[in-house]
Amino acid sequence: MAIPSTNIELANDIYGEANGGYTTGEASLRDLSFFSYFAGPNGSNSLSYNAWGVSENTGNNRIYGTTYHPASSGRFDYEMSEYANLVYFYDNSTYQVTLAVTNNLVSTPPPPFAIDNDVNVNIELWDDGFTYQYMAGGGMAGAPGTYGPSSVSQTNDPIIFRGYWKVVISGAFPSFAGGNADLTINGTSFFTGQAVAAGAGGTTFTSSTWGTADVASYGGYIGLYFEVEIN
Repeated sequence: MAIPSTNIELANDIYGEANGGYTTGEASLRDLSFFSYFAGPNGSNSLSYNAWGVSENTGNNRIYGTTYHPASSGRFDYEMSEYANLVYFYDNSTYQVTLAVTNNLVSTPPPPFAIDNDVNVNIELWDDGFTYQYMAGGGMAGAPGTYGPSSVSQTNDPIIFRGYWKVVISGAFPSFAGGNADLTINGTSFFTGQAVAAGAGGTTFTSSTWGTADVASYGGYIGLYFEVEIN
């Protein structure tokens, strides 16, 4: 549920949106703004709550819709109004990480031996240093066949503004013969014709090599829309 557009409260709205509500305790606007989700319980646990990340590590892990705040004269200036209408977690309705897979390979029966070219594709999202994973999901596409488009996010996955991603493509069975993969995210091509290893071991592609993707509106959702084609 989004933070309201007016009459924003620090505890019930800014803290509550990031932490599923407010019960008791203290948190300052500075700390809620400065630190990232990965300083909280699902990261280093240096904080006891989830924060918004608009300044820590130059805002590399800030929540979607926020703006990076650098220090000015040794201080940070935050306004509660900056959080108006923001949403912290994917709801798989308006906000979603989506996967669509097209597998153009064909399985063949024996003789001489069976080849099963069904593929598994898994999406992982991490912090910018690939230390903390906050989302993982995927699906299988037959040979030939498709998967999705379908949500692979969960409603407790934060909407980090930038996708530091891994895409893992593997044979669903040891007899997978291998192939080549194309990847598009939010309508932009990230690679084409990259080799996928035979067998069930899998091949991992990462944004460290191929580039990050920012959360955007695409395919009817706001998020990251992964399209994978196997040939």
